[in-house]
Amino acid sequence: LSENTHTYMINGVPAGGAPPAKSAASCCGPDELSLDISRCEVLNASNPAALAAVLGGGGELRSDCDEQLLITIAFPSAVKLHSIVLEGPGSAPDEIRLFLNRTAMGFDDAEAEEPLQALPLDEARRSGAPLLLQYVKFQNVSTLTLFAPSNQEESEVTTLHRLRFFGSVHDTTNMKEFKRVG
Repeated sequence: LSENTHTYMINGVPAGGAPPAKSAASCCGPDELSLDISRCEVLNASNPAALAAVLGGGGELRSDCDEQLLITIAFPSAVKLHSIVLEGPGSAPDEIRLFLNRTAMGFDDAEAEEPLQALPLDEARRSGAPLLLQYVKFQNVSTLTLFAPSNQEESEVTTLHRLRFFGSVHDTTNMKEFKRVG
């Protein structure tokens, strides 16, 4: 008996199910993106050197003077950003505001300006579940600034354990390699 079923896809994932297994012939989902760690930075961290560990697989980044954190992520080349995975304890951010291609942003700017996208976080969304972005707005990302204005526990210290970024490298044409035919 063959059943006629339809699979509805949301961002390449079947609705209500896990993503399909990837085979050598198919390439459906976004890849984890490489970062230019030397150009990544954090403001208001009690331990700024921990940013590299948080971006590299796991560590503990804590805010210093108050609950706010401002993190700038740099990619080696332009990317199309699909999603972010954030992991943290109860003192993880309760919201992340995203700003695109800003290299010199301060707390006053982050509080005053409208973010490209704001992502509210709850316990499930800070436990490693992908935070899907408005993909059409994140097509040419060189740097991404994440602003965490407060945390889940409303305590003085905001903590992050891991940040990961998923998408694809922006395809570009290198005109130096272009050869005229004819």
